[in-house]
Amino acid sequence: MYAISAINYAILTVLLSGALFSLYLGLRKYWERIAQGKPYFGKEITREAVLAKANWRTFAQRGLLLSRLMKRPASGIAHLLLFFGALLEILGHGLFPLSFIGIDIYGGWFGYFLMEMGREVAGIMMLLGILFFIVRRLAPPDRLTARKTRPGFEPMEALLLLIVLAGFTAEAFRLTDPAATSQVEFLGRAMASALRGMDAGLLAGGNQLMWWIHGLMGIAFIALITHTPMSHMVLGPANSALAHKRSGINLSPIDFDAEEENGKDVVFGAARLSDLSQKYLMDFSACLWCGRCHEACPAAQTGKELSPKNIMAICAEYLEQGKADDAGLIDELGQEAIFNCTTCGACVEQCPVSNSPAEAIIEFRRHFVMDRSEMPDTMAAANANLEKRGHPFIGTGANPDDWKKGLDVPVFEPGETEYLLWIGCSVTYEERAQQIARAMVKILETAGVSYGVLEESRCTGDPAKMMGNEMQFQEIAMTNIEEFQEMQIQKVITMCAHCFNSFDRYYPELGANWQTIPHSVLIDQLIQAGKLTVVQNSNEKITFHDPCYLARHNDIVDETRSVVSAVGQLIEMPRNRKESFCCGAGGGNYWGGKGGTARISDVRAQEAFDTGADKIATSCPFCLLMLTSSATKHTEERKVFDIAELVVAALPPAQQ
Repeated sequence: MYAISAINYAILTVLLSGALFSLYLGLRKYWERIAQGKPYFGKEITREAVLAKANWRTFAQRGLLLSRLMKRPASGIAHLLLFFGALLEILGHGLFPLSFIGIDIYGGWFGYFLMEMGREVAGIMMLLGILFFIVRRLAPPDRLTARKTRPGFEPMEALLLLIVLAGFTAEAFRLTDPAATSQVEFLGRAMASALRGMDAGLLAGGNQLMWWIHGLMGIAFIALITHTPMSHMVLGPANSALAHKRSGINLSPIDFDAEEENGKDVVFGAARLSDLSQKYLMDFSACLWCGRCHEACPAAQTGKELSPKNIMAICAEYLEQGKADDAGLIDELGQEAIFNCTTCGACVEQCPVSNSPAEAIIEFRRHFVMDRSEMPDTMAAANANLEKRGHPFIGTGANPDDWKKGLDVPVFEPGETEYLLWIGCSVTYEERAQQIARAMVKILETAGVSYGVLEESRCTGDPAKMMGNEMQFQEIAMTNIEEFQEMQIQKVITMCAHCFNSFDRYYPELGANWQTIPHSVLIDQLIQAGKLTVVQNSNEKITFHDPCYLARHNDIVDETRSVVSAVGQLIEMPRNRKESFCCGAGGGNYWGGKGGTARISDVRAQEAFDTGADKIATSCPFCLLMLTSSATKHTEERKVFDIAELVVAALPPAQQ
């Protein structure tokens, strides 16, 4: 009977210990790099601080079950085959030494289903998975080669293939033993049948040799994990365990009253890696350069300078090269690329290891704006207009009260009015968007909702924040918060997705304590409660464009579709819900967004028209304005409507 002696296992265990030490050294190297960033867990890393940041849901879903990878089914399945196949194989190999203390691990149902059948299937799973990746390297998708390609995967994939093949070969030699009783290791038995004519001594020696080859290659792979791109096997799940608990972009506020630390000047935003949080440096370390962010980015897909993959790759290279304090980083990234970002969050939504490229981009943008006073001319003009006139709409011919001409709109009364209808700047100063407010007033009055508006319309400050001017945002926000608190405002209705996001996500950090509800969500609630009756036209086909700041940033996708379905026949675009394609207005690009091979809104409008829908619906004034502009290239007929306009048109004749 062939047997691998205990001394062989003892030697292999010593070598495995060395491989694990190499794994540890690689992780320590990564931590030394990451530690150069601003503290993420506080001044000291404590158990409580780590647990407060931990996100076990994303760790399980993305880190272990690889949910984000499954958005590309072929690649996702290949990863799952490799991951779970490896887990089964490791479990089987780890249990084998128990046989030296008298435990029959090959006996009974356990031996049959795990040690024999389970490991056989696991080996085949790994073989199929690794073959997929090797074949794909021969004709890689564009996203893998766009801008930069990460070196080092191919040798490790080849090594993994050799490990699997060596494992099956070792199994085949083991099964040539006349004493072998396995019936379910079918691939190994088939290979063994081809070897049985060989000399018994050669077969026994082959068993010993292949056991060592398989074991040594496996140990080499473990030793190399954290010194090659395979480090993502460890860093990816760890990064997913630290993912934000709220969807979308989550920017940390800047403490403008902070004092200098260790003689260093207070830096606004980031010019170098050491200006960033340790979490962003973890992102750069975990990044695979897989290009899923590039593939989803509206700027990259319309030929603009920005590629989130390129941003992540350059930062990763600087980190690896020990250039964490190199202030030349921001200039290598480039102002044009940094301001191309529409802050749509598609890169954040797609990343399989929970990176947040858009957040890092905005940190660099903050530095351009607040430290260097640099930004594109059109954005700078909008920013200056916001500072001087309280809104960013340069050259508008609209007056603040134009939107309510002919309407008797109540002013919010503290202690009496239930909802504040927040008008916002785009609805006030863009003529087409004014129709949203007029429609919303009709809806609220028809449903008998207690509402009122402020005497003067104003901005939440979102354009300033997303263009990088955090200081201006906080000044605007604090003014709004103080007035809201004086007026005892508890409930706010927004008609702009950006206003909702600012009120609901960033204002509470500054002391706000009211409830904010998007107008589309409130409309759905009114319809569901029977307070608003609409007449459905099932022959009218309507496609819905999800605003990024509702869908991706705030997971609001069902309520909007419920409203559209109540008034017509909903037809989905190929990219919808949290996979929606941006309109191009976010991040201040309503006042920029030039360059590239196409306008982002033109691409989205084409997708909408390709559905054959009669109307295009949305629930954000910026989306409405961008898509309306692009729709004129297809037809002179009005095709793009806000969800509130569609509801008013669907009211019973007696209520219109």
